[in-house]
Amino acid sequence: MRTCIFCGNSVNSKEDAWPLWLVRRLGNTEKGIVEGQRGKQTPHSWKASKSPLRTGNVCKSCNNGWMSDLENQVKPIIESFLLGEQVSLNPCDQTTLAVWICKNAMVCETFRLESLWFFTSQERKLFRESIDLPLHTFIWIAKSVGFTGLFYTGSDLSGIAIKPINQVNAYITTMAFGPIAIQILNLKMVNPFPQNMTITGNPQPGPWNQTIIQIWPITVDLVLWPNEIGLNGELGLDNFARRWGPIK
Repeated sequence: MRTCIFCGNSVNSKEDAWPLWLVRRLGNTEKGIVEGQRGKQTPHSWKASKSPLRTGNVCKSCNNGWMSDLENQVKPIIESFLLGEQVSLNPCDQTTLAVWICKNAMVCETFRLESLWFFTSQERKLFRESIDLPLHTFIWIAKSVGFTGLFYTGSDLSGIAIKPINQVNAYITTMAFGPIAIQILNLKMVNPFPQNMTITGNPQPGPWNQTIIQIWPITVDLVLWPNEIGLNGELGLDNFARRWGPIK
């Protein structure tokens, strides 16, 4: 019997991987771009109908409870992005947006085979109970220029930390909703390591300092979105999704 990925109860609902209110707000007829895995097929990209794109891995209690509350909390922030004007995000806004992004990453991961899921049932359960992001989570946002559809891709990354005995596992999710581009990177180590330990990555060359904005962990009290330079359409989103090399 299939169980809810967040609470373990029996599945009796379907969650919109792309929030239906946001799909309607974008108001166009383009199909969405998804890169994932269906059944036992190898990961690949496909064009998906924007409405609905659902996953049957949640229960009504979660879907109509804390998940619905989170959508209502983030909606004013997302709506402000869509107006095309500069938006100021205070720490509360950054946190709300980061939690919503993490929830979406956990939901969208279910397009992959369950044996490949990065987040554990315990991590998703703790996320639901605390509404706190997992340790070693990093989130960036950017503006996508000339893109009016929907975009999702998720992929595993892995590498070796400073000490060879500490294997780093990582999962990166990239999403876009019209002009809003999002990326979340989650890290784990096979062996526990101090929370204050520094982990550096190896991003691919690109104008990342001019295009992306970090919202988690919070580094400044006021974030201004968007930057002057945006990502160039679908190609820019593809490059954004693939900007990370092996974690070191």
